[in-house]
Amino acid sequence: MSVKKNIIWLASYPKSGNTWCRLFIASYLKKFTNNLDINNIQIGTIFSSKTIIENYAGIDISEFKTNEINNLRKYAFANWAQSYDEDVYVKTHDAYILDSSNKNMFPIEETKCAIYFIRNPLDVCVSFSNHMNCSYEKAVKKMCDNNFSISASKKKYNSQVEQKLLSWQLHVKSWTEQTDMPVLVVKYEDMLINPEKEFKKILKFVGIKINLTELKNSVKICSFKNLKTNEKKFGFKEKPTNCKSFFNVGKSGYYKNLLSTEQINKIINTQHYVMKIFGYI
Repeated sequence: MSVKKNIIWLASYPKSGNTWCRLFIASYLKKFTNNLDINNIQIGTIFSSKTIIENYAGIDISEFKTNEINNLRKYAFANWAQSYDEDVYVKTHDAYILDSSNKNMFPIEETKCAIYFIRNPLDVCVSFSNHMNCSYEKAVKKMCDNNFSISASKKKYNSQVEQKLLSWQLHVKSWTEQTDMPVLVVKYEDMLINPEKEFKKILKFVGIKINLTELKNSVKICSFKNLKTNEKKFGFKEKPTNCKSFFNVGKSGYYKNLLSTEQINKIINTQHYVMKIFGYI
């Protein structure tokens, strides 16, 4: 039996537009005409899902070390994807790295393509601070740490495994410079300026037929204002417990009134190479 290349990766450093795109795709594919239930989008999964790994690797990983879990992820997600006839979307914040066996951690043979979302790291820092419920200084430190990971919960029955991000710059390089799969790079700032154009580009890239009326409708339904209103009314299950709100500000350049000159300079000085490539400095 031939392997189905049906995994579409939605990859990004946190707070860069990944969830926004997932909600848009869900709205578009399901042809919602009014509001979208942000807590029931039923589209794909996340690469750090402990449930997927255990169910499709057939083993309890509660006592496993991170390197042992990472060695299983490719196998588990390959099996999961092959259980579907259609394309499947997998969100990931992991950097594109090798596992402890020096093998690719991602199931390349089953992969169709990847969409990589990038955002000015100075704005990411402010959103990431809110998301992680930490100070701007700590957020800067995490984003500049070449070995940074989002640790799994210490609870025995946590829902996600550790995610290896590296620094913001290394994360971007890992996905945009790899040659294992086609990758479309989408800037968060462009999504803010012209969401119809950017989402149309995404649909075309992944091979989804474009209906302009439905496209405009989904863009309207998934406007940041509507998503923020829905979260305020119904909550959002993907919001970390200590985070005030998942959909926080959704603007470009607002770091200028929040980060200190020292914090801004640290990010620019350490992440300069990629920031320059993508026009952020």
